[in-house]
Amino acid sequence: MLFRPSGVGYVISGDGMLHVVGLASGKDIQRPAPFLPANSRWSAPIGVGTMMYTATSGKCGGTPSGVWAIDLDRESKPVVSWKTNGGDVIGAVAFTSDGTLIAAIGPGQASGDGKANAIVALDPRTLQMKDWFTQPDAAFVTGPTILHHNGKDIVAAATKDGRVLLLDAGSLGGSDHAKPLHASKPYLASGATVSGESLAAWQQSNTSWILLPVVGRLTTGLPTTNGPVSNGAVLALKSSDGSALSLEPGWVSHDMISPTSPIIVNGAVFALATGQPTTQSDRGTAAMLHAYDGSTGTRLWNSDKAMTSFASPGSFWSSLGQIYVGAHDGTLHAFGFEDERWSTPKEVK
Repeated sequence: MLFRPSGVGYVISGDGMLHVVGLASGKDIQRPAPFLPANSRWSAPIGVGTMMYTATSGKCGGTPSGVWAIDLDRESKPVVSWKTNGGDVIGAVAFTSDGTLIAAIGPGQASGDGKANAIVALDPRTLQMKDWFTQPDAAFVTGPTILHHNGKDIVAAATKDGRVLLLDAGSLGGSDHAKPLHASKPYLASGATVSGESLAAWQQSNTSWILLPVVGRLTTGLPTTNGPVSNGAVLALKSSDGSALSLEPGWVSHDMISPTSPIIVNGAVFALATGQPTTQSDRGTAAMLHAYDGSTGTRLWNSDKAMTSFASPGSFWSSLGQIYVGAHDGTLHAFGFEDERWSTPKEVK
């Protein structure tokens, strides 16, 4: 579902129809329009201007992996799409400052001009491919994140082996579509995986930060100020302004069980240990929210025992001075803050 400040919500139903509903009534205020094939699996919808975008993956309902767009401003609500003809679209799509759509494509067998292990740039109106980057060993596991560096849009995405690749959004991969601006070393120990569908990024002064959530152990030689890591953690990588773009470790969070993509608010990093089960026999653990100084990794606060169940997938967001966590037991936890003072968590059941 996608909400607009005007009090209108856009809902995609299981039959692939787009419903425009009034938030007060929950009823259709326009005639439903076809958007996706029935029984598709799609990413969180994103609205930019009069267009709404989503990505399909997994070939659920026989739907090919690709990116879809619908024009909300036109009465006929025309739909355009781009099919990968290869790997799945990973996570949600992102947009550069000029509106170009960026998508990450995971492993797969590409056919024709299809793409796998790739980052693609698409025209936001037609979804025609404008540019791409691909490498056989770049098995992307996060969607793209856009940051700005020396006046350029930089695309960041993580690979299965724990590397973070940085690409120039204006020329993905250069003339041969295969050269990143920078590829970090792998940060995952054996058996570890990147967690969450996207990287988090923020900037302060002349330093850019990228936050990588990991399930499992990290490689040796990383900062240990917040103690050893055995279950998982958030790794903060930094890049200072300069002619050469590179990443180096800045800090590592406390040990966390199944961390997800962090949220950054005014320089504070909110990192959620979801506690979600990682195997069928695993019962999960209680979620815990941590707040860190984004530039030093000093922990400012944690939720301690406020939550008694693991967090539900995708139920972590921020709005109007609150951090929200939806738990598996049906509780919505709202952690409020004002004037840098934390309030007692409020629970809505």
